[in-house]
Amino acid sequence: MEQYKLFINGEFVDADSGKTFETIDPGTEAPIATVAQAGKADAEEAIAAARKAFDRGDWSGLTPAARAAKVQDFADQIAQQGLRLAATESMDAGQIISLAKFMPLISVTLLRNLSLAAITKFPWEEEIPVSGNAFAPGREFIHREPIGVCVGIVPWNYPMYIAMWKIAPALLMGNTMVLKPASYTPLTALILAEAAKAAGIPDGVFNVITGPGEELGEPLCTHPAVDRIAFTGSTEIGREIMKMASATVKKVTLELGGKSANIILDDADMELAVEGALFSNFFHQGQVCSSGSRVLVSSKIHDEFLEKLKKRAESMRVGYQMDPTSHMGPLVSKQQLAKVEGYVKLGQEEGAELITGGKRVEVPGIKGGYYYAPTIFANVKNKMRVAQEEIFGPVLCVIKFDSDEEAIAIANDSMYGLAGGVFSTNTTRATRVARGVRTGTMWINNYHIFSDFCPFGGYKQSGVGRELGLESLREYTQIKRIHVAAIADHKSNMTFQLMSDYKKVEGFNYNCPTNVIAGHGALSSICKAVVDLACRRALILTDPGVRKTGLAQLVKDALVDFCVGIYDNIPSDPDLETIDVATAMARELKADCIVSVGGGSVIDTAKGVCVILKNGGKANDYLNFLVLTEPQTPHIAVPTTAGTGSEVTNIAVLTSKGAGRKLFIVDTRIMPNVAILDPRFTMTLPKDLTVTTAMDAMTHAIEAMTSTMANKICDGMALQAIRLIKENLPLVVADGMNEKARLNIQLAATMAGWAFTIAQVGLAHAMAHTIGAMYHVPHGAACGILLPKVMRYNVDHAADKLVQVAQALGVDTVGMTERDAALAAADAVEDLMKKVGHPMRLRDVGVPEENLAICAFHALADTAVIFNGRPVSDPNEVLQIYRQAY
Repeated sequence: MEQYKLFINGEFVDADSGKTFETIDPGTEAPIATVAQAGKADAEEAIAAARKAFDRGDWSGLTPAARAAKVQDFADQIAQQGLRLAATESMDAGQIISLAKFMPLISVTLLRNLSLAAITKFPWEEEIPVSGNAFAPGREFIHREPIGVCVGIVPWNYPMYIAMWKIAPALLMGNTMVLKPASYTPLTALILAEAAKAAGIPDGVFNVITGPGEELGEPLCTHPAVDRIAFTGSTEIGREIMKMASATVKKVTLELGGKSANIILDDADMELAVEGALFSNFFHQGQVCSSGSRVLVSSKIHDEFLEKLKKRAESMRVGYQMDPTSHMGPLVSKQQLAKVEGYVKLGQEEGAELITGGKRVEVPGIKGGYYYAPTIFANVKNKMRVAQEEIFGPVLCVIKFDSDEEAIAIANDSMYGLAGGVFSTNTTRATRVARGVRTGTMWINNYHIFSDFCPFGGYKQSGVGRELGLESLREYTQIKRIHVAAIADHKSNMTFQLMSDYKKVEGFNYNCPTNVIAGHGALSSICKAVVDLACRRALILTDPGVRKTGLAQLVKDALVDFCVGIYDNIPSDPDLETIDVATAMARELKADCIVSVGGGSVIDTAKGVCVILKNGGKANDYLNFLVLTEPQTPHIAVPTTAGTGSEVTNIAVLTSKGAGRKLFIVDTRIMPNVAILDPRFTMTLPKDLTVTTAMDAMTHAIEAMTSTMANKICDGMALQAIRLIKENLPLVVADGMNEKARLNIQLAATMAGWAFTIAQVGLAHAMAHTIGAMYHVPHGAACGILLPKVMRYNVDHAADKLVQVAQALGVDTVGMTERDAALAAADAVEDLMKKVGHPMRLRDVGVPEENLAICAFHALADTAVIFNGRPVSDPNEVLQIYRQAY
């Protein structure tokens, strides 16, 4: 008899105790070899060797390509040992030789496939385009690295192939390993150790210890130097392993038991279904965790199917596993044979009808052996123990069903969820059934098909985690998130400011990509803009008022053949449903470009439509900050009001009926691609809208300057916007046809938009958003009323900026204290508002006084509050501002 030793730290050694055990040929009950019987001391030695090898870094520190090259050498050595491995696997595990001869081949293929995947497909480092945290910009990426010491515990049914499920991903990902094969079938694991040594795998990287799980399980699963456990076996032992691993919180992959349902629909190809049912359960004597041991058969074909299945089962040849004519070999052990006999007896006691089998088989010329006939039970109820418990032998339960829904329900009525099958000539129907079964793998018109790149694992009590494929490689790595701050300066870190009295953010990123085309007749550039965006089908979005003035028609005429339609059902306070309806029309017309003609409401609606057209779903799905990762549907904005700045901003303000307030899409990628500022489009604007939209722009500019995010570039934009509004708004009010003044107001609005897109706004906007959502007050009117009050509230936190505002508004600040000059800025804003006829009080725009307290609480929840120059947290302070404005 051959003798096999343990493999620890690159050497074959005897067990510390000197003990050995015999492994038995289950087909003859004759001993095959003696094997060293490891104990706790050997397990600890193997773990120590693996730990030292990992920490030493001569394997974990290699590049993935270098490791893959060594694993390819390992595969070559396995190929050289192929005949020996096949014969040993057959004799040791009872696999018929016609199956065992494939085991070395598919093991080598797995090593080669995963080796290539580890260096060409596996994302060792992966950029995260957006982090989901708008307040901490920077580079975000995932770095994957080895876990450490891995333990692989392998069952006796496929000792070599399932060992490879553990070995391949563990080694390729840079880990070290201790492999423990089943005591019934230890031999091929030790031959794999020979191959690893011959391939030059460094000492300690791969270790094999053999012996009883009762003694070795505890040290392997509880040792603090072990980082990961991968186990394939029964659910009962899997539960114990999970308990043991929990003490040191090890990562665990458990591929456990199953009681899989193989569903035969009434339209199945009868011969295919019979062969599929036969193969699903009697393959390798039913000693397969994924066996289709419950065959669910439609009542319409049940009797015919059962008759054919019985006939085929009785034609199966049960014989010695090394005989190439055998269809089935022996069970693995005397204990497994007794277990199967016990379940057959139990099935009869439960009332199941034994159709065929149910007895041992004697093989001519062989005395002994653990052979059992293929056994079929009919009239099985799914609640019977033979239908609920894993037998792991050649016992098949046939269960009748009347509808697809009933079949799914029966399949799911199990604590297991490992695998299953569906046989049908209608792939759509079969796929629907497959999707309904809660299990880790479903085969359609096939069974027991394992593939290197397809993950395998279970639902429910059939396991945790996945083996095979890229999923298995991920299972053997740690995920490390690495964040690199965009600006390494504490004064530019918004989160650090939570514990600091310094609230200004000094570093910034200025990104305003909109192409602005401005001047008399600028509209004629729109066709070139469409072509430059590689578009051909532009949909105009507008509102009824703008369309009535003929401005939308002007744009349509300028677009010539590029215009596919006009959608004008956009209210002054658009909600999410507005965007969804407009998007539906854009899809119907196959629009590839959106042209917004209107004020902020129309432009913001268009931004939302562009996002939904690109990404699908509904507007409510995208109320978020900085989550888009690529350009959106192209958008050309033609503003018809002067004030919103929406034509160049990264924000869309939208009303959510569900939330009962205004919410936002905020993202650089929603900025319009092109903004066309043609003064003809604001010359028909009524005086009140001219005034309130201009004050909206003024609020953008001033709040951008006083924001905690203010910066010098935005300050320059904002100050020029303030000057242009102060100089030109009275001119436009006096003469609405003053084209030069109209264009200057448009330019001011655009510059203010650029300023607040980067620098953000503040409390005045938060308060205006609130009364806009609750009482439909036009946004510009609300901003204008609240702005000077908020400026006074902020004076001690932004005096230097407000002095510059005062000077831009024409205030002579010579001789004034900084505070007085800052307060003079608020007075100058009110003087301008009175001069141009802007509403001065909230009562003038319909806000009820009794609800101001509620408004204060809502305003505090608005995002704009975060950026206010003065920290805001007390609703009573906000209420006082509302009352001043009332």
